[in-house]
Amino acid sequence: MTHMRCLASLGVLAVLLVGSAQAQGVNRVRSSLLEEVIPEADRVEEAEGSPIVRRAYKDDELIGYVFLTSDLPPEEYGYSGPIEALVAMTPEGNLTGVRVTRYNETYMRTRGDFLRRPGFQEQFAGKFIGDAFRVYEDVDGMSRVTISVRALSRGVRRTARRVAAEYLRVAESEPGPVENILNLSWFEMRRFGVAPRFEVLEEGRDPVGVSLIHLESDEFAEYLVGGLYRYALQAAERRGGADQMVLYVVDGTRPQLAIQQGWSVTQGGVTSEIPTENVAMLGAPWEGLLSGESSMTGVLLLNDVDVEQPMTFEYDRGSELGSYTLEYTTQRAIEVMAETAAAEAAAAAEAAATAAAESASRERELAASSPEVEESLAVATDAPEATAIASSPTDAAPVVSQLELLDFEVEPQETVFERTLANTSWTRVGWIILALTLATLAFFIKKAALRWVALGFTFIVLGYVDGGFLSVSHITSAIWVGPSVFLYDLPLLIMVVFTVLTVILFGRIFCGFLCPFGALQDFIEQIVPKRFQRSLPQRAHEVGLKAKYGVLAIIVVPALAGSDTSLYQYFEPFGTVFSLTPSLLLWSIAGSILIASAVVPRFYCRYMCPLGAALAIGSVISLKRIRRVEQCNHCKVCEQKCPTGAIRGPTIDFKECVRCNVCEIELIEKTGVCRHDMEVIRPRLIQLETASTFESITGTTHAN
Repeated sequence: MTHMRCLASLGVLAVLLVGSAQAQGVNRVRSSLLEEVIPEADRVEEAEGSPIVRRAYKDDELIGYVFLTSDLPPEEYGYSGPIEALVAMTPEGNLTGVRVTRYNETYMRTRGDFLRRPGFQEQFAGKFIGDAFRVYEDVDGMSRVTISVRALSRGVRRTARRVAAEYLRVAESEPGPVENILNLSWFEMRRFGVAPRFEVLEEGRDPVGVSLIHLESDEFAEYLVGGLYRYALQAAERRGGADQMVLYVVDGTRPQLAIQQGWSVTQGGVTSEIPTENVAMLGAPWEGLLSGESSMTGVLLLNDVDVEQPMTFEYDRGSELGSYTLEYTTQRAIEVMAETAAAEAAAAAEAAATAAAESASRERELAASSPEVEESLAVATDAPEATAIASSPTDAAPVVSQLELLDFEVEPQETVFERTLANTSWTRVGWIILALTLATLAFFIKKAALRWVALGFTFIVLGYVDGGFLSVSHITSAIWVGPSVFLYDLPLLIMVVFTVLTVILFGRIFCGFLCPFGALQDFIEQIVPKRFQRSLPQRAHEVGLKAKYGVLAIIVVPALAGSDTSLYQYFEPFGTVFSLTPSLLLWSIAGSILIASAVVPRFYCRYMCPLGAALAIGSVISLKRIRRVEQCNHCKVCEQKCPTGAIRGPTIDFKECVRCNVCEIELIEKTGVCRHDMEVIRPRLIQLETASTFESITGTTHAN
């Protein structure tokens, strides 16, 4: 019993310490930082409540809430660690300031400076928490640090909405339909019940939210999910059509919890299971209102339901995750109920007016026989006419615009082209075009000196000056965010288009000429003496070639499954080497890769690079490959000099070829055996073949 009491006491103490440490999170912020995020406040109280916030006052009037994103887990992770930010918000849901307080990533040697560039953090002030906070759309992005900017934006949005759900003042609205649903943000749709939500819970894990919303028109559906709507239409057509579609929207890091099985709908006391084939998963939207708001969407294809009546949805995940129900009333049903209420109010008003008229008539009849009653009736009729009528039909069930409740003004939308041009750094465009020009010239002219010039430019400019190199993170960003990750960054878009086109036409030109880490490995190969360089045994080499495809799967598959966890930094040393990240773990990984590359030329490209694996898959369809000649059947020069080990005899494994020009220059300059014409070589080959035959027959060695 004594041991049990001790354990219990320790448990209570641990809870108290954890609670105290959490409460101290936002309390430890210095006053000067508080002044930056909410400058109008003259008093900020100590932290309290759940979620933990500090209330800010001006002249004893509440003007905002201040909180740390780390106090509302889970924390969002940037390139090399969690990002903690101090956020302040008004009671109306507008941010007054955001300041990054803790982050370990660096940019050009200075800890966290890229997030503290003048104007970057300040852009959050005035933003409404109903915005999607999409990078390059709602929030200005930054080259080289897109993942970290996206993590910061997502963390600010998520924590601000959690605080809003608990503390914000929202004006009460009259019962009635929304006037123009196409003007609402997704946050407003959820907050005002247009898109009700339930949470799927799993012990020890963050909840996954599922919202439902009726697709009342094609216009509304496209407003929500953009081009994904056509997949919903195709799914309905394959299943023989559907009377109604209800969109389900999943938010959270594990969208796989919202699957196709287990749905049913109840209306009028009748429950109908929704067949699995009538639940179509659409994926993460890349455009529309839900772009950046949802990790997965799908549609419930319904028949035999009346959208003018309330209904109840049930999502049953069995004993593992439980069952969830959601009362749902479409906007059309709300309109019908409002019309019914208005009609009932009008009928009641008419009945009251009729009753009042009949009563007045009886009183006048009575007055005719009594002067005293006539006098009192005259006094009563001097009262305002409005007191005789309870209400007017025009006053019943007004149509409400939820935008008026939050004083939220919808700004005119810029086109993608306009926003791209507005955010474009033409200096960066110039650097990228110059790099692509040098790479193209070096590739087609096939002079070794020009290739080294192109590699030097790539290493210095794309590596350190501009940071315009591609990464597998761009693939995961496209999965998470959609094509807008490229559309709103013109230099990046130029690089992506060039890389894709050249892969289709010629193969992995990017790997051979435009990857700064590939250039670094080539320079290391030139510096390290040849006697220290080795090649892996052929069997180990062939197995190792497959490893990078496994690395690609480790990074991409979780992203496709909806996970926001960034893993690429542990497999790609680009950011560590060229952004000079201070993380000892990441530098140990990068250092190990560089040492391995000093021993085995292009070690990283051969066996580890996930981006190289992705481009290798694309190069399977390349149209113009390296030509082979008859000498290649006997010559070993190119096989010995290939930096990626892609050549074996006359055969080239084109997936592993980085189009570095080494073998093509050997062929053009006729280096080694290739300088001899086949007329000279063939007699030698015949003699060698005869000698080999003689040895096999006699078992002796032929002497010249």
